[in-house]
Amino acid sequence: MAKFKPARGKRKSTAPPPGALSCVVLVLVGMVLVMLFLYFVMRNANG
Repeated sequence: MAKFKPARGKRKSTAPPPGALSCVVLVLVGMVLVMLFLYFVMRNANG
């Protein structure tokens, strides 16, 4: 009888690619700018 070892795939690196962090930062900054723009537009709309 042969002893079977559980099959294990190659471990993938869990580190994100180097460009992912800058992309996330750009998306967050863009969302903040849009929210600030909408805030000032709404604040001045009733005046």
